[in-house]
Amino acid sequence: MIARARPLIFVAGVAAFALPPLAGCSNQPADTKKGEEQHDDHAHDAHGKDGDGDGHHHEGHDHAALTEQDVKLPESFADGVARLAKLHEKIDHLIEHDELEDVHGAAEEMAIVARKMKELAATDVADDRRADAGRLCNEIAGYFRPIDEAADAGKKDDTIAIYRQMTTAIGKLDALTK
Repeated sequence: MIARARPLIFVAGVAAFALPPLAGCSNQPADTKKGEEQHDDHAHDAHGKDGDGDGHHHEGHDHAALTEQDVKLPESFADGVARLAKLHEKIDHLIEHDELEDVHGAAEEMAIVARKMKELAATDVADDRRADAGRLCNEIAGYFRPIDEAADAGKKDDTIAIYRQMTTAIGKLDALTK
């Protein structure tokens, strides 16, 4: 009987330690804020608070999901492309400096901006380009989860591969504004 109980105890112990990380953000208080006060080991002007969202993310996703109210939304489709490019540069910087755990914030903000751009495309993009604009906006918004998961797992090569796909999509969006 004890011989059968040991594997069960082992499985229960492993599950107890594995479940909190798998649960993600939900087990963290929504109002907990780790931010610049704990991120003083490098220049904030490089990717810190700059009036367009913090972009910082720390292990465990210790903040509530961003909403449109948390993000500086573009007023036009062209402004949205510029905003995506800026956030994309922020992700590039984070990857370059091996700060993969911080990719979440910028990627989440990109997804929100891209969804707003899809709305803006209805008035700002020519009829014959509108379907492409909507598809590309959906594509960019869809990169949030995969790049976040790759970065959180410390998979730099996978994060870079997704980043490059984003580069292509943003370039195509930019071409639609011309």
